[in-house]
Amino acid sequence: MWRPATTRARARGRGIGIEGAIEGARRGWGARTLAAKSNNRGRTAADEDEDEDDEEALDEDFDVEEEVAADEELEVGGEAIDAGGTDYGEMALEALRDALASDAFAGEYDIFSFKVNASRRRVLASVDKLNDKYGSPTLDELTTIVRAHNAILDERGFPEDVAVELASPGAMRSLRVPRELERFRDLVMDVTYKEAIENPESTSNVTKTMEVTDISDTEVEWKLADVPANRPAKKGQGMNKKSREWRLRMPLDAVVRANLFIDI
Repeated sequence: MWRPATTRARARGRGIGIEGAIEGARRGWGARTLAAKSNNRGRTAADEDEDEDDEEALDEDFDVEEEVAADEELEVGGEAIDAGGTDYGEMALEALRDALASDAFAGEYDIFSFKVNASRRRVLASVDKLNDKYGSPTLDELTTIVRAHNAILDERGFPEDVAVELASPGAMRSLRVPRELERFRDLVMDVTYKEAIENPESTSNVTKTMEVTDISDTEVEWKLADVPANRPAKKGQGMNKKSREWRLRMPLDAVVRANLFIDI
C-alpha cells in the first residue's frame, strides 16, 4: 500500500528550479511537507547563495509549530486561512484563489491553509488536490500552480521583499473535522476525541489509531486500525479478537482532531 512521501520543489523569481525527489517518490513513505517556494523579484545573488547553503530555511516555515497552530484554528472550526492583517497577505490570498479558479485548475484544487509570518514577511500556503486519495498535489502540479500564482502577483505589483511558499497539506495532513471524515473515511487516521464518550466523568481527550466504519450527518463509528499500536506487544502477533471487534460510536462534534496515519 503506497502513501504520499516527501518531495519538494523550490521556485524563485520568474524562473523555477526543481530540487528534491521526483514524483515517483511521492508514492513511497514519508511524513514531511511537499513544498514549493516562490520568491518575488528583488533577490540578490548573495541572497540566493545563502538560501542554497541553508537548505533548512524552507522547512523551518513548515515546522511542527506551524502545524500545531493550524490545528488549533481547526479545533474551533476555523479554516486555517489568515492573511495576518497585512495588505500583501490579502493580495497573495486573492491571487491564489484567482489562480486556482482559472480554467487550468478550476474544480481540481482548493486552498487548504494560508498563513502569514509577518516578522519574516513570508506567506505560507498549502493546496489541497480534491480528487486525490490523500489530497496531495504532485510535484509538477505544485510547480504549475506556483507559476500561475507568480504571474498574477507580478501583474498586481506584489512587494518584492515578500516570499511566498506553497506546499501540499502533507502526508499526515490534519483533517478539517468533521466534514473531511467522510472524504477520507477509507484511510487510517490518528483520532483525538473527548474521553467523556467512554467515561462521562472525564474532561480529557484520548488519541487512538482508527478507521471509520460508518458515518452519518451527526455521528461516526470507529474501529481500531490493524497497526502496531493496536496489536499485542509480542512481535508478529496480530490484533486479538477483542480489538478486532471493538467499536465506538460518537457524535461528530466529539472528534477534536484527526490526522491521516502513516505507518513508518
